[in-house]
Amino acid sequence: MLDAPASERSCRLVALNAVLTVVARHSNLLLPRPFEELAGSVCRFAPFHVLAVLFPEPEGELLAYAAFRGETLSAAPFGARMPAPAALFRRVFGEGKAFSCESTRAGDALDGMGAAEGCLSYVALPVRSAPPGADPGASVAARAPGSAGVTGGPVIAALVLGYAEQAGAAAAPVALLEELADALGAGLDRSLRVVAGEREAAERLLRIRELEEQHRNLLDNAPLIIFRLDPETGELSFLNRHAERLLGVPVAEALRTPGFLAEAHADPEGVMCFEDAVARAKLGAPSSSYEARLRRRGGDAITARGTVYPLVSDRGRVVAIEGVLADVSTEHAARTRLIQVDRLSTLGTLAAGVAHEINNPAAFILLGLDMLDRLLRGPNVRMEGAAASSASELLQELRDSIKRIVDIVRDLKLFASPPQPEGSRRTLTDANRTVESALSLTRGQIIERAQIVKNLSEVPPVLMEDGRLGQVIVNLLVNAAQAIPKPSSKLEARDQTVTVETRSDGETVEIVVSDTGAGIAEENLPRIWAPFFTTKGPEVGTGLGLSISREIIERAGGTIAAESPVPGSDPPGGARFVISLPAAGRTEAATPSVSPVPRLVSKRARVLVVEDEASLARALSEQLGRVHQVSIAPSADAAMGMLAGGQRFDVVLCDLRMPGMSGDVFYTRLRESDPALAQGFIFMTGVGFGADVERFLASSGRPLLEKPFSAEDALSAIAEVVSSNRAAARGAGA
Repeated sequence: MLDAPASERSCRLVALNAVLTVVARHSNLLLPRPFEELAGSVCRFAPFHVLAVLFPEPEGELLAYAAFRGETLSAAPFGARMPAPAALFRRVFGEGKAFSCESTRAGDALDGMGAAEGCLSYVALPVRSAPPGADPGASVAARAPGSAGVTGGPVIAALVLGYAEQAGAAAAPVALLEELADALGAGLDRSLRVVAGEREAAERLLRIRELEEQHRNLLDNAPLIIFRLDPETGELSFLNRHAERLLGVPVAEALRTPGFLAEAHADPEGVMCFEDAVARAKLGAPSSSYEARLRRRGGDAITARGTVYPLVSDRGRVVAIEGVLADVSTEHAARTRLIQVDRLSTLGTLAAGVAHEINNPAAFILLGLDMLDRLLRGPNVRMEGAAASSASELLQELRDSIKRIVDIVRDLKLFASPPQPEGSRRTLTDANRTVESALSLTRGQIIERAQIVKNLSEVPPVLMEDGRLGQVIVNLLVNAAQAIPKPSSKLEARDQTVTVETRSDGETVEIVVSDTGAGIAEENLPRIWAPFFTTKGPEVGTGLGLSISREIIERAGGTIAAESPVPGSDPPGGARFVISLPAAGRTEAATPSVSPVPRLVSKRARVLVVEDEASLARALSEQLGRVHQVSIAPSADAAMGMLAGGQRFDVVLCDLRMPGMSGDVFYTRLRESDPALAQGFIFMTGVGFGADVERFLASSGRPLLEKPFSAEDALSAIAEVVSSNRAAARGAGA
């Protein structure tokens, strides 16, 4: 520059001073207003159509800051990304030299964009960053006049001046522009760092906002009611969106409703638990979780587990109260179901014990009645016709009463047994017999409120799990009885009825239970099958009966439907439940048979009765002694002693359930020591068929007499065993 004329040197110094003044006044030249001021200063000494600063990006693009010359300078584009022309990028950023384009119309896509904006030629110069701590003004002043290149640090940007005329770049004051570019280095470097910091801060803020949004989405979509309360007022300050879906109340409405969460608790106990937990949290103390029912707008209440806890600052001040309410309706239903199953299992165990204690004396009574009947018919007893007839009728009524007691005990055990797992063995079930058994169990509840009407048709059997059909019918009969209010007189009870019908078309079997009670409200009909739904008080029912009943029927391949009012009823009222099950095939109608005393074998059989009930053992000995030679053992241990002493028997009539050694253990031991005698075993039991009994009998292959049984039943079983064993012995001898 020393060789240049004084006027030219003066002009360059003025230009540099103007640019450096702008650089010194602004910490960030890349903001719109400072950039426009910079463009105005440069324009005074190097007329142009557009001034741009281009920064290279890692993705091979250019970040452009540009201002157009006109009546006013406009920042467009400003901070835009655009593709980098290969020649410009290589020349400026690779070689650190100036690059000029004489015609943008012949260039690439970016040049075409410039041409469209009226920029027909341009020159681009490298901008280097000043060394750290250097004074950009000093570095420019120290340059030798007329130096041909820009020296210094790495190229950080390209300074571009575009011209409105074609080939205008050729006339550009390149030397002046290079010095201006050198003067701008420190300012643009500082500006770039500010922009990078601002970009990092913006990205950090954007990331924070994204995390906040993710956090909110997580809270809103979590299957929980999440809330925050003001520690002073106890009112809601936050409620997640899932609460709206679960409770059916908009969040905005909940937030402006005083005491919303307390009111959402359906029971006073739940409200008390919630308010107690909030009170503890206000004092900074956590509380244990609790379970309560929550109301749902337009739906059934749900069971929720609530937890409330305080948020305490470092200084020990409660700044907020937060809590969670989790929907545990399914868990609660499963737990309640398990409790019901456990209760039924316990009842079944108790019923088995009751059956044993009742059936043993019932067996003695039945055998005793047979003995009494025989005595009354003996040659030494003389009775007139009317007395004989009355005695015979009384004995028959006593037999029927004993059998009814036994049937009730058996039905109680059958219905009280716990549900079997899905896929359990099904058995042929007589629908009419099941209805009769269910009525015997519920008769006491029904007759005080209504009359019982039975219309039982001949129907084929159905395949059901043991006792499950009876459980359903008992439940429907109990519901029917409870739907009829207790009458004030017997006359009122005659006006009410509970009707049970059975019918079949050969393919399906229908069981219909209807009543003339209060009926079911129309809005409740779709809800009666839901677990825990009940219109009764908690002391009357749990709301599980119909839900379990439908599950049982559907598991058997059938359907159950409800109607209310009963079609055709006058006045309209009552309810009707229709069970439809696939028929398993028609069976022969059972006809009662009288078993005569069997034909005597060639000689009397030797029978050992092993029974711990002394009265029953004596009665059996008396009855069987008419035909066979009978000995009695009060226990399995006593029987083992008799056999060890050399006594021999053809048949052992043995109770399965005895103190000490049980009948199955006795049989197993004897089978090892005397297999032939083991083939003469006949078992007796008063507890009915259970899974363990069925498995043992299936493996042993021995017959079973269920108590109470008649003398004829026992004699027939003995005759069959003796005949079978003698036939087997003859076959072995041959």
